[in-house]
Amino acid sequence: MNVVGIIAEYNPFHKGHAYQIQKAKEQCGAEFAVVVMNGDFVQRGEPAIFDKYTRTKEALWGGADLIFELPVRFGLSSAGDFAMGGILALNALPFVTHLCFGTETGDLTPLLQAASFLCDEPDSYRTRVKHFVKQGILYPKARSLALAAESGLPTETWDSPNNILGLEYCVALQKLHSKIKPFTIRREGQGYHDNDTPALSDFPSATFLRKQIRKAGEKENLSLSDFSSLIGYSLLTANDLCRIKDITPDLSDRIRNELPKYREINEFVKTIKNPSLTTGRIKRSFFQCLFDIEKEEPVMPYLRVLGMKKEASSLLSQKENASCQILTKLAFDVPKMDDTAKKLFAKDLLASDLYRQVFCHKYNQTLPNEYQHSPIVL
Repeated sequence: MNVVGIIAEYNPFHKGHAYQIQKAKEQCGAEFAVVVMNGDFVQRGEPAIFDKYTRTKEALWGGADLIFELPVRFGLSSAGDFAMGGILALNALPFVTHLCFGTETGDLTPLLQAASFLCDEPDSYRTRVKHFVKQGILYPKARSLALAAESGLPTETWDSPNNILGLEYCVALQKLHSKIKPFTIRREGQGYHDNDTPALSDFPSATFLRKQIRKAGEKENLSLSDFSSLIGYSLLTANDLCRIKDITPDLSDRIRNELPKYREINEFVKTIKNPSLTTGRIKRSFFQCLFDIEKEEPVMPYLRVLGMKKEASSLLSQKENASCQILTKLAFDVPKMDDTAKKLFAKDLLASDLYRQVFCHKYNQTLPNEYQHSPIVL
């Protein structure tokens, strides 16, 4: 039996995602689609526009069969670490046979070639990256230029967010010597960051949809600015910012020097920004500080089930063969965790609880906490 895995944010879930799930199942003859999805915070360093339970339900309605939560330690990470987390998760599941991801061209071969090169990372490549960074070029661009120069492959191979993630998935699969077979589907519709109104026949981008949702103001949602006070407090009270996963000594110094000017998070990001730092990295580092995510080796000791279709229960019956603990009932499962897993899961709980509290404060509501939530079953 074939089971296709997908790593996603679904921020929000839209018809392009439903198209990918459908095509993924068709292309590899999969009976089920298993999704590893970000929780309440996403890779660009922002809260998800809708909570993870809302997005889980929409994804199940849209064709997914079983959805696991990607721990926040990986969800709030650079493309490489995000991809490694997703692959670690899928690789831990004994039933996943394939990985599907979207790219601009739908061509897997150059990504596999580039991944093979990056797995080795010769000294000359690292030297080129450092050289470009010293010239004031952002790290992602410096890496792209160095990879093109050293491998001979065109930059078009990895010149979009989807292709960058696709490349990182292939790197992670090769590093882990995974038996999961990757394949890619050509992305349809708007580009990843497109804000313009799409043609009626197009698939709108998640960026466009978030803009429209906030503009309409009809659906309850959270944005980065809603966390301004929490972020400000965590930066003020942090003893050693350099402990935090993506905070270098240089970034730590910039934060400390500018912190007296802190008023609102979006403004502070602009204040901290310089030619060598991406906006995404700065925002991620702020939330990493809030959740106390430190520099440590990537591990996947557990996966939490967010939702499933009844027909996919046969997959969960194989959970004893998984290489990590599968969480379905927190009150029952968490006490069985070892210290490493408990430390990691505490950050997931904190992230979810803060998202819930900010939402409840903004909309004057009371919502169940994580221990009161059971997996969604359709």
